[in-house]
Amino acid sequence: THANGDHCYGNSLVPDAAIVASSAAAREMDETPPAMLAGMVRAAPQLEPVLGRWIEAAFGPYDFDGIEMRTPTSTFEGSLTLDVGGRAVDLIEVGPAHTAGDVIAHVPDAGVVFTGDIVFHRGTPIMWAGPVENWIAACDRICDLGPDVVVPGHGPVTDTTGVRETRDYLAFLRDEVTQRFDAGMTYIDAARDIDLGRFADLGESGRIVVNAHNIYRDLDPSRATADVMTLFSQMAEYEVAR
Repeated sequence: THANGDHCYGNSLVPDAAIVASSAAAREMDETPPAMLAGMVRAAPQLEPVLGRWIEAAFGPYDFDGIEMRTPTSTFEGSLTLDVGGRAVDLIEVGPAHTAGDVIAHVPDAGVVFTGDIVFHRGTPIMWAGPVENWIAACDRICDLGPDVVVPGHGPVTDTTGVRETRDYLAFLRDEVTQRFDAGMTYIDAARDIDLGRFADLGESGRIVVNAHNIYRDLDPSRATADVMTLFSQMAEYEVAR
């Protein structure tokens, strides 16, 4: 569904399978090789303590050594319908949103949508790409398909109620962050200032920092993109402060 390692590093375990992704996702897959994450985990004890502990907690439980990347065998743009064992599966490109190349998979005769990370059910979404309006539109697209079952990228199986919960968070954050952008606050101060209200109990709330950063970039495309380690550090500091 997209290029994050938890969704594509396992490709090599199915060597005979066709791997289909959007063209944008395929381009992103080379940007974060498993060896880079393995090195980051090894370096964590030497980093500033708050960041080091955060990296160990987030990535330490996983073994990134020896993973061989298997890139897509075919790509598409827009949409593609596959015949999978006699069943139609519609692949629909909805990115850039969570990442540059997000895809959802709709199985019409089963009433099922596999959302990838367009839906984080009972967890905090994280927007690496945006714009946020695309992600909100992707949630609307899923609901318009009318599925009975929604399989999210993270969290338990749900229905369109879970999709709307992710959408509500994104719309709430868009409005709250925009107010603070207009008031001249920095994105990190905006993230710290926002009262998450009913979203406060979602796990990994520090992702609001990355989300605020990228909404600021939506509002002012001339803004530079912060490097990933800076964002990780700011997320860690946010979560410690809470």
